[in-house]
This record gives sequence, C-alpha cells and structure tokens, in this order.
Amino acid sequence: MVTKNSIHLESNGCRMKGSGYCPQPLEVANSFLSKKWTISIIITIGNFNILRFNDILNRVQGITAKTLAERLNELKNLGLIKRIIYKEIPPRVEYELTHEGKKLMKAITPLIEWSLNKK
Repeated sequence: MVTKNSIHLESNGCRMKGSGYCPQPLEVANSFLSKKWTISIIITIGNFNILRFNDILNRVQGITAKTLAERLNELKNLGLIKRIIYKEIPPRVEYELTHEGKKLMKAITPLIEWSLNKK
C-alpha cells in the first residue's frame, strides 16, 4: 500500500517486493553514519559553518586527533565535507559541509530531535 508518507525508491533502481522494504539506501548511509563520531562531526561543522581541525577537536568531546583525522578524510572522500587549504605561513586548513553534507545534516536533524524527545 502506497501512502502519502511512503518512500518511492523504484526510480533509484530499488525494486521493493513483498515487504516493501528496500535496504540498499539505508545500508549505504548506515555504513558511514554508524561509525563513532561521524554524526557529531557533521553536526558540529554544520552548526559553525567553517571550522579548523582543533576547533572540531575541542567541540567534539572525547574524540582523539587520530580518529578525527580519519573521519574527516572519510567524509571528504564521500563528498560530504570540503577541506580548504590556505597557502599561508603557518598553514591554515578549514573544513565545511558541501551541499550534500548540508542535505545530510538537514535529514538527520529530525532524527536527533526525535531521539531527544524519546529520553
């Protein structure tokens, strides 16, 4: 049964059979969103628009510099953040969400709000 709130996925190559559940899109998102700190990093950068590495490190409580560097690299490779390098001395590097990163943040914000209301 298709309702007003149903997600139509056939145009994305996902044919729903029987249960109407199409796991591929959620599993792709879950493969990187489920990694510890990923959502916190996306939300932190999104809330401040542009941040330097140490700014993110200081705002995401408990993350190590190594893990932050790994997650930033993963998010950059996924096209969710951009790394801006300024040719200055000392060098300056900033991170900001791409258009896709902003869309993702907009999509996960209601989930975060829902989670807060469930506590």
